[in-house]
Amino acid sequence: MPPLFPTQAILHDLFAQVKPDLGTPKSSYEARTDRYSAWSAVDDMKSRAGSLSNEAQKEFQKASQAAQAKAGEIEPYSAKYYAACTLGGMLACGPTHTAVTPLDLVKCRRQVDSKMYKGNFEAWSKIARAEGFRGVFTGWSPTFFGYSAQGAFKYGGYEFFKKFYSDLAGEDLVYRYKTSLYLAASASAEFFADIALCPFEAVKVRMQTTIPPVFSGTFSGISAITAKEGTAG
Repeated sequence: MPPLFPTQAILHDLFAQVKPDLGTPKSSYEARTDRYSAWSAVDDMKSRAGSLSNEAQKEFQKASQAAQAKAGEIEPYSAKYYAACTLGGMLACGPTHTAVTPLDLVKCRRQVDSKMYKGNFEAWSKIARAEGFRGVFTGWSPTFFGYSAQGAFKYGGYEFFKKFYSDLAGEDLVYRYKTSLYLAASASAEFFADIALCPFEAVKVRMQTTIPPVFSGTFSGISAITAKEGTAG
């Protein structure tokens, strides 16, 4: 009579032939991400983020192309190109430096007299009580004009000198010493940018370090300094 239940030998032979297909890893050192659901979820999130990033880049390119089509194509190193760089420099430097005028005011006065204020907030409070809110922004006008001029020469000058030095050096040297040429262009642009800033900085510092301010405005200050000290002032 055959047994009602399979013997141990039969079970062994039966299940030894069935081997689960777990896949073959690409490398013996590579983790089996298919066995861990959390890793699969992370990979899925990465792929979705990559898709969103690609879509955002496409939308940005479309918007950029639409803006260029509306404004007209700007040929590199043309007069329109230099004008755009100059305007960009003015917008980048002028308003941003003007926004931090209150910090600059306290800095200049504390450099002249370190005991005048103990900190920024105490300084602004005292200045506002003595000179009004407008006093907190003393020197904003020469700051705006000065750093707008500096930004114009810095951005526009950099592009000009970059092409100027590249033309002088030639294609071969530009390829070999590109970084050095661009550093020289940057230094040259900054040199002229700081010269353009100097007259306005002279007025700003004198306005901010005298109480009450010695000048009422930027151009009246320049006129007063040149009348008393000449253009060297």
